[in-house]
Amino acid sequence: MSFISSSNAKVFDCPRDYTSPAAFYGSHHIHFICFAGGGSFICDGTSHVFSKDDLVILQGDSGCTELVFSDDFSCRALAVPRGFLHNAHNGNVWSSSGFLQTKNHPVTHLDLDEREMLLADIGGIERRLQRISDFGRQSLYHCFQVLMYDIWDIYDDKAVSSKLSDSNDAAFVFMRFQELLKAHCSRERTVAWYAEKLSITPRKLSSVCLDASGYGASGWIGHQTALRIRELLENTDKTIEEISDEMNFSSRSYFTRFVTKMLGDTPSGYRRALTKRQ
Repeated sequence: MSFISSSNAKVFDCPRDYTSPAAFYGSHHIHFICFAGGGSFICDGTSHVFSKDDLVILQGDSGCTELVFSDDFSCRALAVPRGFLHNAHNGNVWSSSGFLQTKNHPVTHLDLDEREMLLADIGGIERRLQRISDFGRQSLYHCFQVLMYDIWDIYDDKAVSSKLSDSNDAAFVFMRFQELLKAHCSRERTVAWYAEKLSITPRKLSSVCLDASGYGASGWIGHQTALRIRELLENTDKTIEEISDEMNFSSRSYFTRFVTKMLGDTPSGYRRALTKRQ
């Protein structure tokens, strides 16, 4: 067994390390470039086939079934747990149209330049998987960001999915929710408020979020609020009271409880730990 792993992320070759990437499906998001052979799978009721020089992305929560690989199948693969995506992208991965494109179109063909670029990206990740320091971990996350942006750039260039312009389309609703959330999370933190702006029911909004990302609308509101608070704690000289007021919390104690739950420490404790790291 020759794979290298860190933070439960793995880079491996098939069939040298595993007979197929399916060994990780369900617990990980899987990205692989097919070198030879091929296979098929069903995702959300749609059949997909892949062959040589195809990029395949199997998102761990997308309900793929009947994964089949030919006897001569070989590939280079990267498997990352769902939490890894949030850490690498500070949660913003989910608000990208690229994420939705790969979810809806899990197979795309690569030309030679695209294949070599992505293999180089995966190689950069592999070289950093055993680095456990804070800087090493951030370097790993940065390499993964580069891979995902390169993948999304390929998808945009190929125009594999329609523009998210239909207000009745679930992907469009999710994207608009993310935009509204970034603009208003400092003041508005109820599902009902965002649902009203999107002209849908709170239940529908939560359903759309669950289908698109595996997280409900209230979870996204809390997550985006925590990201904004973290930015203020790390990048401004504002006092804890000023940040609490800016984020429209009803009391300092409620603000402290929220930060402790979401960031793992009190606001002042988080800042002290940040100062020590610097």
